Amino acid sequence: MDGVFVWWQDCYTIYSRLMEITRKNKLINFLIKLGGYLLIFYVVFLLGRSIWINWQLKQSIKLLSDQIVLLKNEKKDLENLNLYYQSDSFKELEAREKLGLKKPGESVLILPATPSPKNFPQEVKKEQQSVNTQPTENQIPNWLLWWEFFTKKSE
Repeated sequence: MDGVFVWWQDCYTIYSRLMEITRKNKLINFLIKLGGYLLIFYVVFLLGRSIWINWQLKQSIKLLSDQIVLLKNEKKDLENLNLYYQSDSFKELEAREKLGLKKPGESVLILPATPSPKNFPQEVKKEQQSVNTQPTENQIPNWLLWWEFFTKKSE
């Protein structure tokens, strides 16, 4: 019986060593899988972040391009305005309007001021009176004039 016990003990030690090796292999396999998953997750994270940064950069480039176009148009408008301000026609117009100057041989006509809020009701009343006092040429209704126009025979 001693031999069976020793043999059983040897079998148990072999079995326990195999289980220990298997546990170590399982642990190593688990750690390798975990490392692989972490590596894949990290690569996907970096890829997503680079795609996001690329999209943001494209948006800012588009925004800046639009601003460049607007600024170029504004610059062109200001250059044209500057050329107009340097022209003789602008200088002449400003001299006439602001300084009251005239060319030789011209006569200046001063018109009454446009109606202001102060005298606006009086101006409206004057206009109504002038319209009401004008004689009307035709007292024939408009519909009758049209009827005659369409029914009149050509001569």
